[in-house]
Amino acid sequence: MTPEVAGRGRGRPRSGAELDSVALLQGALEAFATHGFEGMSLRELARRLQVSHALLTARFGSKEELWRAAVEHALAQIEQGLADVGGDDGLDDLAALREGIVRFLVFAAEHPEVGRILQHEGAIDSPRIHFVFERFVAPLRALAEARLDALTAAGRIRPIAFPTLHFLITHGGGAPFTSPVEAALLGAASPGNRAAVRLHAEQVADLIVGGLTSGIA
Repeated sequence: MTPEVAGRGRGRPRSGAELDSVALLQGALEAFATHGFEGMSLRELARRLQVSHALLTARFGSKEELWRAAVEHALAQIEQGLADVGGDDGLDDLAALREGIVRFLVFAAEHPEVGRILQHEGAIDSPRIHFVFERFVAPLRALAEARLDALTAAGRIRPIAFPTLHFLITHGGGAPFTSPVEAALLGAASPGNRAAVRLHAEQVADLIVGGLTSGIA
């Protein structure tokens, strides 16, 4: 739980004027990541976030809308960064691919709850995973595939299907952050160690780019 939410202590729920929207959305994100969408009621969320149930209902309308707002709040942070990389015509296509991988994995370390939520939602056919796909994945996929197609056509990389690349990065490179207990047992980089996270991200990017360019004259 974020310090703003966790540090309030017992007492009267906060009013709308006192509400820190960023802390609320982050707190909701963490709750959904821990308990899943079905395992967390709006009333329980209100109790955990120390706001009134009526306030959450008035602001978001439903648990589904709060889930969407929390996920969008987090994913918007990486969306712009990846869009900047993908849409930068002055950036070499191969360098853009590598930089996009690094940026995503640094984000995954900073927001491991996003990966946990999407792992759960990706295993069931819910309107929530369709929302994420249509709102975030599909637009970024178009940018990535344009770069990949250009690199393939120029003979600079081996052909690779976007889903293969997507899962290598998100579920492969991002695994230490979505599975922290296993990662700790393996001695993997802690999300709080920025230098180690950056090294992990760059090593994953180099392995992927190196594999795609291996044997290319």
